[in-house]
Amino acid sequence: MYAVQSFVLLILGFLAIVNALPTAGHNHIRSGHHHVRSGHNPVRESHKHVRRTCKPSAPTDLAAEPTASSIPSSIPSIVPSATPTTSTSSKSESTATSSSSSPQSSSTGSSSSPVTPASKIVNALFPVKEPSGNSGWTTAPEAPNPIPLSDSTLNPTHILSELSHDYVNAPDGKLGMKAHYPEGSYTLTREPKGGISFYAPGPDNVDLTTAKEATFGYSVYFDEDFGWQKGGKLPGLYGGDSAEGSISCSGGSRNDACFSARLMWRSEGQGEIYTYLPPSYSANNAVCDVPPYSECNPSYGASVGRGAFSFQSGQWNTVSQRVRLNDVGQANGELELYIEGQSVINVGGLVLRDSEEGKIRGIQMQTFFGGSEEDFACPKDQNSYFADFTVAITETL
Repeated sequence: MYAVQSFVLLILGFLAIVNALPTAGHNHIRSGHHHVRSGHNPVRESHKHVRRTCKPSAPTDLAAEPTASSIPSSIPSIVPSATPTTSTSSKSESTATSSSSSPQSSSTGSSSSPVTPASKIVNALFPVKEPSGNSGWTTAPEAPNPIPLSDSTLNPTHILSELSHDYVNAPDGKLGMKAHYPEGSYTLTREPKGGISFYAPGPDNVDLTTAKEATFGYSVYFDEDFGWQKGGKLPGLYGGDSAEGSISCSGGSRNDACFSARLMWRSEGQGEIYTYLPPSYSANNAVCDVPPYSECNPSYGASVGRGAFSFQSGQWNTVSQRVRLNDVGQANGELELYIEGQSVINVGGLVLRDSEEGKIRGIQMQTFFGGSEEDFACPKDQNSYFADFTVAITETL
């Protein structure tokens, strides 16, 4: 019995040994194989890591990665150096934008500030500075202390009686001065007559004749799908040696005792300054070379900077012009035009007067189709509307 049990145990032990040795060996080998595979994975991970650390070894990648992680400190220095060929133009654009839009930016940062559209129009009407006391006025309802849009504000003189300038609501509901252009109308002397024509010194308490420099702004709305034809006149500042003599610089009449600086629209709504300047001074030829296109006419006014901007129909366009008188005996007068607060035309070295009597006198409130030739004629019955009249004396004599 004992022998049998011993024999059985021996057999079982032998089988256990036989079984254990190959199986453990096989598992050990497989386990070793798994270990190798497991060891292979860290190598690949390590290889990936090497590729990641290898990327920054290139100078461009080293610069890119810190920039991504520290944008506030690195962007200001990187952006200009990335575009060296345009740095000059970018700088001038930034300067123009910051000077005209910074008040808007600061005002919109406060919950108690005026809404952006109001701030925008005020900045556009006063591109140099807002007036204080008796140094300016405005009819813009968005501005502080506006005065009524009315004849009592403008004090019109030399009104062309055949033309009306009614105060009505524009198509968008805003109050404006309406100008009607009948089909076929052009100039102020032919039938049918269209547009508006008068001169306006403005409120009695603001004396423009004390200004060495002044700005005049307004908003103009052209009917939807306005027919521009070849062009038409728009209001601007005028001046000269006397109140009566100052109204002589238009319609082909030029002399050294007056100047005018109206605006014009041209075909497809292109805009320009349209000047009559003292003709005896060669310095005034500077207006003939203002980009993108200028043209000096020996008989009529000079087209200055045509195409530097375009008027849009079916919406309000806000313009403001700056007129700076020259010192008598010097050619240092200036004309500048702003559209929506941005300077688009600027010309200096001019002679606007040749005596101390030469003053800025007021608004030449004129609009009509023309040109003096029939191809300027209004193509259909249509209207424009004027609002937000604004004057600021920015420097006194």
